Amino acid sequence: MKRYLILLVAVLVITTGTSLAQRAMTAAKKLPPTLQREGVVSASPDEVWRLISVLDKVDEYNSEFVKSVEKEGDGYEAYRLVKMTDGTERGEEVTVFSKAAKRICFKSEDSQYPVEYYIVNYYIESSGKSKTKLRLECYFKVNKGAAKTKTYKAIGKELSITLKGIQNYYNK
Repeated sequence: MKRYLILLVAVLVITTGTSLAQRAMTAAKKLPPTLQREGVVSASPDEVWRLISVLDKVDEYNSEFVKSVEKEGDGYEAYRLVKMTDGTERGEEVTVFSKAAKRICFKSEDSQYPVEYYIVNYYIESSGKSKTKLRLECYFKVNKGAAKTKTYKAIGKELSITLKGIQNYYNK
């Protein structure tokens, strides 16, 4: 009897403690992106996913910025070396790769921009019959002493041209 009483008290203490801890926690809030571009693509979400998820195809829809791409692996934790038209190179690692959610995220380890970090998320959502809403969210922090306005404009231009390139890819 004493053993059952101790067990009952232990279960009660654990349950109460867990319940109090869960009530004290709050859901994480998503930070707003530093810059964002959004548009509608004349293709299904599956078609857009197939284009973006093939990591070495970026030069096919973003030839204004990208000269060529070398990739290692596919999907999550894959890596690609993007050779830019201006002669710079940018290494990118895939940190999120979700076919089900139609989301891919790239983290640059050596951006050509004067930033501490550079992350771009691609969100693909249905927008009616054979239409896709594509949202590019970019997170970065400009290095101290670097030209902030110039950096924002350059990154914004790259996002806009990438979005436009994907739209034009399906309007051939």
